Amino acid sequence: MKIAGVIAEYNPFHNGHAHHLNETRRRGNCEYIVVCMDGSFTQRGEPACMDKWARARIALKCGADAVFELPALWTLQPADGFARGGVAVLGGLGCDLLSFGSEETDINLLKTLAEMEENEPPELRAALRRGLEEGKSHARARGEALSMLLGVDAEKLNSPNLILATQYLREIGAQNLKMEVLPVRRIGNYHDATLGAFASASAIRAAISDGKMEEALTCVPESAREELRCAGQLHPMDDLLLHALRGMSPEEIAEIPGVGEGLEQRIARCAAEASGRAELLEMLKCKRYTRARLSRICACALLKMTKSMVESHALPGYARLIGMRQDARPLLRELKARSSLPIVSDATQLRGDPVFALECRATDLRALLCDEPAERCAGQEFTRKFVRI
Repeated sequence: MKIAGVIAEYNPFHNGHAHHLNETRRRGNCEYIVVCMDGSFTQRGEPACMDKWARARIALKCGADAVFELPALWTLQPADGFARGGVAVLGGLGCDLLSFGSEETDINLLKTLAEMEENEPPELRAALRRGLEEGKSHARARGEALSMLLGVDAEKLNSPNLILATQYLREIGAQNLKMEVLPVRRIGNYHDATLGAFASASAIRAAISDGKMEEALTCVPESAREELRCAGQLHPMDDLLLHALRGMSPEEIAEIPGVGEGLEQRIARCAAEASGRAELLEMLKCKRYTRARLSRICACALLKMTKSMVESHALPGYARLIGMRQDARPLLRELKARSSLPIVSDATQLRGDPVFALECRATDLRALLCDEPAERCAGQEFTRKFVRI
């Protein structure tokens, strides 16, 4: 039995994701596809546009056979930590192949980038240092340095999917996993704001936010449309965030993952002056601290996620199954035979686990942002049903 693994957000699931799953099954020659999906928050530090159970249900309808959760402790880390958690879950389950979307599918180039990330050559360090001295952001300086050394377009090297692809390969090596890799060329531009057959998730979310639901629905598979149509809007978390930050000392802020070099003082000062999250991020943003990094810091502050938690949990200690297809029972039997991680589908088995406690806080926080009163109750990790289709 050949099993492919996919690390995803599906925020929301769209036609490009369906294409990726179809290509994974076809080109990977695999019998089953296992998805490791983030839960209530995404890697950009924002609440997912739909709850994890709805997103898992759509994924199962559209080509996945089982959906496991990537815990928030790894979801809310930069690309290297995000990749480390996802690869560890899928590798721990015994997946034979890791499939990912990327703007670049040249496996030799991806391996070269992964090797240069792991063992940075002197000429790359020198070029990066020159770029930083010229006042460029770290991402731009590194992209241009790699572009010069490898003869590859710098914009492509800085694309989020390619950065993650590089980290996936690096983690497969670091964790000594025997996983094949299957890069699938991404259709469309990650940052494209226009709608179309292969619109980006950000474009779809923006359309929904602008009241263009029917237009957004044309960008997702038919079997996902009703679920997306029924998803409610989320309230902003401005007040909750400012209340949390204003109640923290600079020393406490310094313990948030991603905070360093005196940023805690700026956060404390700006949180006292800002009127909302967007203004706070704009006040804090600079060449050293990107908006995405600052957004993750804000989410970590709300969830009481600390550096010590990250340091004490290098890799996930369990694989939480949140949904599967009824006809994939042979897959579950095979995963149980292969897995080096305990497979858990009953949340009560995770009571007392600090990683799962963080997950509960993330789900409860997202619930508070929902518009519908019935969706705002706490404890949904224990009351929502396992997803079966």
